[in-house]
Amino acid sequence: MALPKLNNTPYYDIVIPSTGEKTRFRPYLVKEEKVLLIAAESGDSRSMSEAMLNIVCECVETVDKNKLTVFDLDYLFIKLRTKAVGESTSIMMTCSDIDCGEETEVKVELANVALDIPENKNNMIELGDDMILELKWPTYYDVINDKIINNAESNTEIMYQTVMLCLNALHIKDERMIFADEPVEDVIEFIGSLTTDQFQKLSEYANNIPMVNQEVNFKCQKCDSDNKLNLNGINSFFL
Repeated sequence: MALPKLNNTPYYDIVIPSTGEKTRFRPYLVKEEKVLLIAAESGDSRSMSEAMLNIVCECVETVDKNKLTVFDLDYLFIKLRTKAVGESTSIMMTCSDIDCGEETEVKVELANVALDIPENKNNMIELGDDMILELKWPTYYDVINDKIINNAESNTEIMYQTVMLCLNALHIKDERMIFADEPVEDVIEFIGSLTTDQFQKLSEYANNIPMVNQEVNFKCQKCDSDNKLNLNGINSFFL
């Protein structure tokens, strides 16, 4: 006789932020949490990122791991975590008073995490001479597997490579050239040929990729002063 399954796992409705697609998810289970904990204990950020991606793909129906954006993954993982573990997490936050600097444990309600998706993506950049550059939000899969980003020693390297990952297509009159189909060397040369003003427009797009966020207010346990902190990105919620 086979052992029975102990629980009927509930499913919840959810929307994929980047596409507006409606789907369902279930909380992650012990078997999936074990993988996450092992990755966390390893101290390797890439292993942790891969574990999170695999868990989201296991628990959320109809998602394609090659298409989820960074903010899709962050948002979906937080939703999974609220149902699997609880709707709050505790974070140590430092008092902003330079004469204090005391750390205070603060309870953060994950249900209040926000994600603002702009109605206008502003992803079409005119380069002149009948050329328009079409940008996209980088996928989580591309970011965690990008060797330059993972080994970057400066913010400039990270920014430059993030811009590269934002490139989708180049429109030249009636032709649409897909950057993913072009040799990497040609793409690098293309970026290098841009003017400073043109590259600045790409950088602004990359700098404004949506992020999960929440404003947290707390009172310092030492000096009793009021503090306000903006949490941005999933790492801010699970320090």
